[in-house]
Amino acid sequence: MFDHGADSINTVSLSISLVCLVGVGQTWYFPLVLLGLITGFFFATLEEYYCQRLDLGVINGVSDGCLMIYAIGILSGIYGVELWTMEVFNGWSLIDMVCFVFFICSVLTAMGRYVLSVVFSVLNIMGSKAKLSDMFLRSSTFIALNVTFLVHYKFTSLSNWYLRILTIAYGLMNCELISHIMLAHITSQVFNPFRPTIVASCAVVCLYFFSPLKLQVPEAVLLWGLFLLCLASYLEFIISVSNELTTILGIRMFKVKKLTKCS
Repeated sequence: MFDHGADSINTVSLSISLVCLVGVGQTWYFPLVLLGLITGFFFATLEEYYCQRLDLGVINGVSDGCLMIYAIGILSGIYGVELWTMEVFNGWSLIDMVCFVFFICSVLTAMGRYVLSVVFSVLNIMGSKAKLSDMFLRSSTFIALNVTFLVHYKFTSLSNWYLRILTIAYGLMNCELISHIMLAHITSQVFNPFRPTIVASCAVVCLYFFSPLKLQVPEAVLLWGLFLLCLASYLEFIISVSNELTTILGIRMFKVKKLTKCS
């Protein structure tokens, strides 16, 4: 669970690093890179929840995706970010081509492989009682969260480093959702996707942009509040789970055992 939790956080930071490496700026590539990475991660974890195993194919995003990112970093370091704005085919720049391939490999692979795997697993495990609506219910919060992320990105008046705070905030909510799937998986509990922090955050953002009664709050304040709320919620989850595990297993965590001198 902790391994997947750390990997999900790395996915968020990696997406920000990737868009900086290619210099896409404040474009739609910025949120789509995060969604491409986190979608594959979410459905792979959901597959593990239903199938009780995680199967990585011969070609997968964990290893081959990392090689692709390493190659992008090396090329950007040698030739600069100007390399990616070079036109290569019929008005398409190199970054357009790379992002298109990335989108196909991440989102469509996730939807094609993991979702179908979950569907067949639900059918095989539950038999006549199978309800595919269960799978879509478990995914509903993830979909709503990231639709809200795209809406927030589209209507935001903020720019520059605020967009990184925005990405980190929604990334943390995705990380918390993935961590709860893993916790439900290892404890053989039912995964509840409706996390209070995520539902409340989505509701507040939608009210801020679409409510007839405009909230008289600067958007920067809203964004910082959203970020701090997500950070506090995720830290509370980590600390509470860690404390319960250390109590049950009788082990130490976040503490160094005192060295006793031998007589």
